[in-house]
Amino acid sequence: MDALLSGRRDEGGREGDGNARGVAAAIVTDNRDPRNLGRVRVRFPWLPQSQASYWARIAVPMAGGGRGVYFLPEVGDEVLVAFEREDLSHPYVIGGLWNARQQPPANNADGRNDRRLIHSRDGHELRFEDGSSSTVELKLQDGKHLLLDNQGVTLEDERGNTITIESGSGTITIESRTQLKLKATSISIEATASAEIKANGTLTLRGALVQIN
Repeated sequence: MDALLSGRRDEGGREGDGNARGVAAAIVTDNRDPRNLGRVRVRFPWLPQSQASYWARIAVPMAGGGRGVYFLPEVGDEVLVAFEREDLSHPYVIGGLWNARQQPPANNADGRNDRRLIHSRDGHELRFEDGSSSTVELKLQDGKHLLLDNQGVTLEDERGNTITIESGSGTITIESRTQLKLKATSISIEATASAEIKANGTLTLRGALVQIN
């Protein structure tokens, strides 16, 4: 059973590909696994450019049936590869590598190391800021973003429409650049103290029956 789980039998039992101690840097050449097991092929620097590796399984923080962390490397990415029992025919990708041409999406210029983030190919980003900033931010490439910080929560789209929750005062503000619509089978608005409806133009109340008090 262990042999089946490790994949040592499903590759046809080919031998004679050599051995390698330790780990090796490689370039991803294919990430379309025909068996949909989340594997990739890589090219090692000491082999001819046309010669790809066996399909390499990827070590992730958590994996299981229909669940886990799913981040496939892109074709052209540099990765670090280890080999089961030093066998070149059974490679494992154990991590990704930045280099001079493929640099990180952030830096630690101030030396505080307060930033953690996930940044996608198209520019979508999940960012965690520790230290004095203390924020969590989810951003889409087109400008939409969700910000959580010590002051509250802000949701904003690319046109400037916002929903803001101020934790200190308990104030919730919804602001639209054009129209704000509420639609439901039944809507109830209740204030325990006072309520105000204000319009700089015409204020219209319309219904089959309008009751006041």
